[in-house]
Amino acid sequence: MIRLIVDDYHNGIWNMACDLAIANNVGNKKSPTTIRLYGWSSPTLSLGKHQKTNNINFEYLKEKNIEVVKRPTGGRAVLHDDEITYSFSASSKNIKLPSTVLGSYKIISKALIESLNLLNISCDVESKKKNTLSKDICYDASSMYEVTIKGKKFIGSAQYRNEKFILQHGSIPQKFNYIDYVNSFNLKNKEKMIEHLKNNVIDIYTVLNKKISLKELEETFKVGFEKIFEEEIVLDTLSNEEVNMIDDYCQKYEKII
Repeated sequence: MIRLIVDDYHNGIWNMACDLAIANNVGNKKSPTTIRLYGWSSPTLSLGKHQKTNNINFEYLKEKNIEVVKRPTGGRAVLHDDEITYSFSASSKNIKLPSTVLGSYKIISKALIESLNLLNISCDVESKKKNTLSKDICYDASSMYEVTIKGKKFIGSAQYRNEKFILQHGSIPQKFNYIDYVNSFNLKNKEKMIEHLKNNVIDIYTVLNKKISLKELEETFKVGFEKIFEEEIVLDTLSNEEVNMIDDYCQKYEKII
């Protein structure tokens, strides 16, 4: 059984604390494999677990009231603005997931593609890692097995794993905010990066000429993930223990930046 949590819109610190609480409970066999769908109550720049901050334009972020948070997962920075985010938490011993980052990426991407196809969003899996212009910007280029549309990066994902659990995040952009994203960094040629992103990134609105709801994704994720993982998808909520853990983790994340 896989638990599906369709959540609300929260701030960045709470969202990261929530995903980490779920992953820890899954890793300790207190919760089943879990998918969480959610949004962000205000624009937030999330940084990878080990990402340095020297190229982040904190002055611009403060001026625009853009929150900054570090993810428990790796990868590069993502601006969470007009999007839906998924997190996927599983035991590191889950027999459906390969023991490598790329192997598990591929399986999760297949489930995402099956889900999005039901919304008439035809996606592919990136077959190779593309060259980047920036070491800080996630949407600068697709990584292997990320979800693309016609060669353009669509879902930016990042993963963390330890001996107990696998946690993967993914950003599903409704309408991509190129200007604020690029201005969040200290870049020499911002115009070049904006043009690069416009040519290499795609969002839901561009494909469908409309946005989608959490409810729509709920229905399609049930079907897509059930097909790939061959397990029943059950709509559920956080456990009481996870709710209490979130409060503790929020204090941890408040101290990062």
